[in-house]
Amino acid sequence: MTESQTGRIQTGAPETYKRLMIACGLFAGIALGVGSAIQRPFVGVGLYTVGMLGTVAIPAMTEYTLFDERDDAIHRQASGATIALFGWISALLFPSLVVLSSTSYFSWGPASGTLSLTTVVVYTVYGLALGYYSYR
Repeated sequence: MTESQTGRIQTGAPETYKRLMIACGLFAGIALGVGSAIQRPFVGVGLYTVGMLGTVAIPAMTEYTLFDERDDAIHRQASGATIALFGWISALLFPSLVVLSSTSYFSWGPASGTLSLTTVVVYTVYGLALGYYSYR
């Protein structure tokens, strides 16, 4: 590897660094899941930390611009589609659950209560962020 006067790596193509970042992130997630599944949570969290540190360190170690305006536009589209999809699912699901809770077919338990509270928190944060960035 070669280093410029700034001490950052300038070998390889930007796509290689992006792939390496994705690999580190996948490794982190899989390690966390496997560590939990085999009842070794500290091993899973340790390997997760190593993978995530690699994901964060890679862009700091290269002089290449790894993410540009095109990546930002793709991210905005994916984020908008995700929020819209879960918003519509929530808009249909929760009123149905409220109606079902008045019957003997459904009752609010810890899991469904947590899911509904999480949905409220996510959309509250989204609304606050939307307001902040609209008037910034």
